[in-house]
Amino acid sequence: MPLRYEAIKPLTVPAAEFNENHIAVLLVVGNRYGGHWKIDVLSQREHPGEAVALGTIETFHDHQRDDLTDSPRYPQLGLDTALIWLLTAAKEKGWRLLIWEDMGDQVPEEARRFTIGARVALGGDQFVPAPAVVYADEALGTFTS
Repeated sequence: MPLRYEAIKPLTVPAAEFNENHIAVLLVVGNRYGGHWKIDVLSQREHPGEAVALGTIETFHDHQRDDLTDSPRYPQLGLDTALIWLLTAAKEKGWRLLIWEDMGDQVPEEARRFTIGARVALGGDQFVPAPAVVYADEALGTFTS
């Protein structure tokens, strides 16, 4: 069950982000403020010393479900929401979500209730799929249905 969200900055991945195989490797980083998540898709390819937001969503806090924000599962709901946003945005642009890797184990234990992260690889509109490889968007297809 994803959270309700709004795209504050629609996902835009410049052509320079994609390598010669038409793959862009990006980070998803989210921080929670009360019950709201602010989730960015970030790149450091053009500016290695600083992360550049290529898209941003914010979730809505449902005050009738305050029990949900106290749940240890709430960070996973933030990640699920980011995943659905990326799957939807990629499909709209003719891209593929090739890899989705939860990076939560790299977040310090005490920050995990308030910080989420994932590494993603997007295949651009000229990406050529390898034979017999199942990519994240196919494996997660039922996730968005």
